[in-house]
Amino acid sequence: MPYRRTLPVCGHGSKRPIRRPGTCAATERTQKGNRLAIHIIINPKSGSGFRRDTLSEFRQALRAGGKETVEYITRCAGDGTRYAASILDQAEAVVAWGGDGTVREIAAALAGSPVPVLACPLGTENLLARELQIPGDPERMAQIVLGGHTKDCDLATANGQSFMLIMGVGFDGEVVRRLASVRRGHITHLSYFWPIWRTFWEHDFPRIRVISDGQEIYNDYGMAFIGNISRYAVGLRICRDAQFDDGLLDVVVFTCQEQTRLVLHAAWTLLRSHPLKGNVLYRQLPRLRIECDRPVPSQIDGDVGPNAPLDIAVQPGRLKLIVPRHRREASIWPWRGDSE
Repeated sequence: MPYRRTLPVCGHGSKRPIRRPGTCAATERTQKGNRLAIHIIINPKSGSGFRRDTLSEFRQALRAGGKETVEYITRCAGDGTRYAASILDQAEAVVAWGGDGTVREIAAALAGSPVPVLACPLGTENLLARELQIPGDPERMAQIVLGGHTKDCDLATANGQSFMLIMGVGFDGEVVRRLASVRRGHITHLSYFWPIWRTFWEHDFPRIRVISDGQEIYNDYGMAFIGNISRYAVGLRICRDAQFDDGLLDVVVFTCQEQTRLVLHAAWTLLRSHPLKGNVLYRQLPRLRIECDRPVPSQIDGDVGPNAPLDIAVQPGRLKLIVPRHRREASIWPWRGDSE
């Protein structure tokens, strides 16, 4: 049986361990003669299910490669952050066994540490795993962990809340807010149908003001996206030129006040031509502020985010990601899968 660790009570996890100045967690732990383990943090609510068989194969492949594993099942929002913070001096690496929200929770604890994280494609969208071309096959995922190849990833904050993928303000935030209000467990792409349908017909587009370094760069009705990666839901590349390690955030604001304009924006985005349109703002910025004519909802990495006004900034190279040593060039066609 695999070793599973639990924290005493949800919401009261272990405190971050204290280390001697100038030593990283891995170095100090090795000096004590104890082996570091691969910690697998499991979100049982991610996507459409737990996938126990896949987890068993993944665990066996890691052990065949000589690695010890520890598994932890989260029990509530924020539990992944608390657990990851408690094992910084015990982990060789952390595996996010879930979706993008699970990765975001873990990243909040690992930011600035030498402990890398693997994003598994086990949620609904799996934007980061797809961006990094992490396969869903458990043995191939294990080989990526055993390979030990890492890259530094930028993080971002919005009103103090961390995110690492993409943030939506306005229409996108309202869709996620509606979904969160009725979500009771696992979700699929179909779960988004009614929230999107209702928001499409009922959404009142806010007036958005974007400020960068004290200068107003946008002031009109619409919806905004701030991305650290290019990928968005169903393969769309809203932040088309975004890279997770360039120290910048891609800011996209679609001028929009009616449903017909929204449909046109979606069509141009599908063709990846939207940055060329005159009614779309596309900038790459290290920081910005977004103000609206009312408290407009946002989403961060697929979860409910803070309401506007929003102060957003990038934090370059704050997280170490475990990635494949060789990555394929992305297809120019947004509707083609990445597992081909």
